[in-house]
Amino acid sequence: MRVGLFTYGMRDQLTGIGRYTVELVRALHTLAPELEIILINPYPDSSLPWYQEFETYPVPQLARVPAAASLGNWVLHRAATDLKLDILHDPCGIAPFLFPQKRYRRITTVHDLVPVLMPKVQPLATRLIFKTLIPAARYTADAVVTVSRASARDLSRYMKIPDHRLFVTPNGVAPPLALEDDEVERLLAEVGVEAPYFLYVGALNPRKNLKRVLEAFSRFEEDRPEAQLVIVGPDTWWAGETFARARELRRAGRLKRLRFTGYVAEPTLQALYREAVALVYVSLYEGFGLPALEAMVHGTPVIASETSSIPEAVGDAGLLVNPCDVEAIYRAMGDLYGSPERRIELGRRGVARARLFTWAETARRTLAVYQTIVG
Repeated sequence: MRVGLFTYGMRDQLTGIGRYTVELVRALHTLAPELEIILINPYPDSSLPWYQEFETYPVPQLARVPAAASLGNWVLHRAATDLKLDILHDPCGIAPFLFPQKRYRRITTVHDLVPVLMPKVQPLATRLIFKTLIPAARYTADAVVTVSRASARDLSRYMKIPDHRLFVTPNGVAPPLALEDDEVERLLAEVGVEAPYFLYVGALNPRKNLKRVLEAFSRFEEDRPEAQLVIVGPDTWWAGETFARARELRRAGRLKRLRFTGYVAEPTLQALYREAVALVYVSLYEGFGLPALEAMVHGTPVIASETSSIPEAVGDAGLLVNPCDVEAIYRAMGDLYGSPERRIELGRRGVARARLFTWAETARRTLAVYQTIVG
C-alpha cells in the first residue's frame, strides 16, 4: 500500500499537528514496514530530520494556506497520480479535495472545530476552509479522522460528517527522555526558569485562556512570592491579548515572577515538564489536549479544563476546573502547591493513565482506517 501524507505547516518548528504527524508516520513505519510512505512536502528546504527518513515529493507552491486550500486540489491530485498512491492523507485538516476520482482514496484528519466554535481566534483563511472544504469532506473524503470523541461529536453535529466515514484515533505520547539531573538544571537555567514554578505549554491563543491563568497566578503569588509562572509557546500573531494582559498586571505591581520562554527545543521542554509543580492547561476548547498527556507521562500533575475533549485525556489524573472561573484555577494552584502528597498521588495516576495513549495505538487505528477504505 502506498500512502502519501501532505505535510503543510511542518517547516521547522513543530506544534501540535506537526508533532501528531511526525509521531504517526514513524509509528506507522514501525508497525507496518511494508507500508510505502511518501511525504508530500511544501518545504523542500526544511531542516526537520524526518524529511530525511522517508521518500519526499516537493510541492513548494503549497507552502502557504491560501494556496494549499485552493491550488492544493490540483497539485495534490497530480502528486497522488504521479506517485501511484493508494491513499492520500491530509493530516493537517485542510481537506483540499474537490476532484471526483476513483484512482486513490482520500483521508483528512480534522483535529478540532475551533474555527467554527471560536471563529474570532482564527485567521480568515482558516475560517474559510472550515466553511467550505471541511463540510465538503463528507462528500469528497473517503474517511474523516479525528482525535477525540468530543471532536467526533462536533464534526457530526456541525459538519454533518456521516458516522460511517468518521473515525476516532486518539493521540499518543512518547516516553520521556532520560535526562540527568545536572542536564535538567542546565536546561532550565538557559531559559531563566527557577523552581518552584507552574507551567503552561501551547500557543498563545485567546482560546487557551491565558488571561485567566495570569489573573489566577497574580493572586497566587501574593501567598507564595517565591513561585514562578512559566509560559512556553511560539510568539504568533494572536499572542497580543496575552501580552497586553500581562503588561496591565505588571503595571499594577503583580506578576513579578512571570517568564515567557517562546518556543523551546524538545530536551528543554521535557526538562520543564519534569520539574514543574503542575501544568496549568485550562483551555476553553481543545480537540485533544496533548500537553496534558506530555505532563502526565513525566509524573507532573495537571490542572485542566473540565470542558471539550480534555477530560478524555486527563481522566482522574488531574484537577479538572471550570476554565472561566479564576477562583477555581487559583484554588487548584494552592491545593497542589501546598500538598506534596497530592502532587505525588496525581503524578502516579498520570503516569499510569499516559500508558493508555501510545503512538503505536494511534498508528494501529489509523492503519485500520487505511485498510477499511482501500478494502
